[in-house]
Amino acid sequence: MKQTIKRVLAALLTAGLLVLCACSAKTAPAQEQEPEQTAAVETAPAEKPQEAASVEETPEKAEGEAQTPEEQPEAEKPAPEEPAEQPTEPEVRAPMDEQPAQEQPDAQDTPMTCTISISCATILSNTDELDPEKLELVPEDGWILAPVTVEFTAGQSVFDVLLATVKAQAIHMEYQNTPMYETAYIEGIGNLYEFDCGALSGWMYRVNGWFPNYGCSRYAVQAGDVIEWMYTCDLGSDVGGSGVSQGYDE
Repeated sequence: MKQTIKRVLAALLTAGLLVLCACSAKTAPAQEQEPEQTAAVETAPAEKPQEAASVEETPEKAEGEAQTPEEQPEAEKPAPEEPAEQPTEPEVRAPMDEQPAQEQPDAQDTPMTCTISISCATILSNTDELDPEKLELVPEDGWILAPVTVEFTAGQSVFDVLLATVKAQAIHMEYQNTPMYETAYIEGIGNLYEFDCGALSGWMYRVNGWFPNYGCSRYAVQAGDVIEWMYTCDLGSDVGGSGVSQGYDE
């Protein structure tokens, strides 16, 4: 009986040892894996500095935080309004003898250029007033001299340019000096004289679109000027004048 009890105890002891060994075998791998998990947890913080660096490169502004002047977008400037085009008025010049001494052009040999023309086109609309003997003298297009560029020197007047031009072009011209007005008065060009086409007819001149209120001998020509000699049948009103002929009242 005692032997049987011993055998049972020995068997129980052996079984207990086997159970203990089995438990030890199960718990050992779990203990070995814990360091790996710990290592994984410990290495994770090493990646966070990179994320922090990325945030520093493009920092986000807190809500409501003011932007620096460099970061604020430039406001769009309104496009400037273009000024309305103003009608150009012809240049008005004083006579040569009334210009201040410093403004008077000095005579020099260097030639300059201007444009000059001679027109009697108004006669074409008033042939009933024209002396019948003069009809053949009127060109079909009204041009005695179409616009042409000529040379002149500083200090020369409109009369000087006209006189030189008609001589060069072999065009007839007749004039007289008028001491009262200190200028030459053009009586006829191309054999067309004042009063040939009515009591208010005669020759007028215009420079750069302006009819000077003084004689052609007193108007100093400048480079680029456009000189126009025009025959009027109505004291200038038919050519844009204002009731004056060659710069002084008729």
